[in-house]
Amino acid sequence: MDGVSRIGVSLEPELLKQFDESISKKGYVSRSEAIRDLVRDSLAENEWKDPEAYMTGVVVIVYNSRVVDVVERMNSVYSKNSDLIKFKVDVSLDDTNVMETVFVNGKLGDLKVFSTDITAVRGVLRGKLTMVSPSKGNMHHVGMRR
Repeated sequence: MDGVSRIGVSLEPELLKQFDESISKKGYVSRSEAIRDLVRDSLAENEWKDPEAYMTGVVVIVYNSRVVDVVERMNSVYSKNSDLIKFKVDVSLDDTNVMETVFVNGKLGDLKVFSTDITAVRGVLRGKLTMVSPSKGNMHHVGMRR
């Protein structure tokens, strides 16, 4: 295993049991694979604390389409943040509720403000900003997979 360092980790038996159960449910084939992902996630979270860092992510919201002017107010927020928005997808959940996924790219501080502004719109029931990867400036291509 060139380029790989081995380390030892000591865990209490109950914590190890819980860890093994958790990684088994997630489909990991080894503890090492799971620990590598945990370390990567931890390092990525540190990047997500710098408001000047350019990031790529999604804002997922659920809104009540029957609330008066909800779409117009959301569109106003989208218009003010058009430089951050790369792609949007709407899915009707039922006769009233719509889930919208907004793919965004920009400075983390700006993405957080956008997320807060869109979720504050009356009629938006819930929303969450999730970072999926750091970016290298702009997303030039967004592909969809089936």
